[in-house]
Amino acid sequence: MSTPEQLLRLRWDIEWRSAVFVALLVPVFISLGLWQLSRADEKRAIAAQYEARRQLAPVPLSALPLQPADLAHRRVTLRGAFISERTFLLDNRIRDGRYGVEVVTPFDTGQHVVLVNLGWMEGDQFRRSLPAPPPLAPVNEITGSVYVQPGESYTLGAIDSDNRWPRLVQALDVEAMGELLGQPVWPYSVRVDLESPVALVAEWALVNMRPEKHGAYALQWFAMAFTLLVIGLWRNTTLPALWRQRRSDLRHAEATAATVEEKTGP
Repeated sequence: MSTPEQLLRLRWDIEWRSAVFVALLVPVFISLGLWQLSRADEKRAIAAQYEARRQLAPVPLSALPLQPADLAHRRVTLRGAFISERTFLLDNRIRDGRYGVEVVTPFDTGQHVVLVNLGWMEGDQFRRSLPAPPPLAPVNEITGSVYVQPGESYTLGAIDSDNRWPRLVQALDVEAMGELLGQPVWPYSVRVDLESPVALVAEWALVNMRPEKHGAYALQWFAMAFTLLVIGLWRNTTLPALWRQRRSDLRHAEATAATVEEKTGP
């Protein structure tokens, strides 16, 4: 049977292809896991910022900060009137597996035209007709939260030449929407409060993936790195040979014990 000293004689026995494979991929997997953890931290920070700013009282546009980072999720009060005959429909907004659109209607405050997102409504999944937004309640004041789109705005693509309204668009591009309206608009849209009388399904996901899911993905990457590292150690050391020797010694010891037992008898 192998002694502990024999079992400690673990040496490298490099198989270059597997060694290079492990050396390249393990750092990649660990980096991906760390990246997922950083993304989870970012999402927690966004959620904390959102909750903190939701506690602030709504203010007029003129009282808002100027920097986009300070504007995101700030509550605002708008006084004026909707331009309901110039409504946009943001296409392909899926909710609970159902096709729909988000209804964005300009709101004229006298100083600014602001694009107000009233929320989601279901549409024709076969795209045979445009959904018809319900008539707006007669209001001259609304509250909502400023939406600062992360990253660069998407373009609207081809613009219909027949000037039909409501206008179906593929993305929220404030500048291009202003061109369609024929007048400049405030640089950011406002998402109406859920309690507003003009709100449709005014619930938006704060982030596209929860921090817990990022943590789960990070755990998967770390587990893959650990598994690959174990396989690499197994393939590139004398551990398999020591393991086979250990099993051979055990079988030999069992056979010897059985032979002695047969010879001595009961």
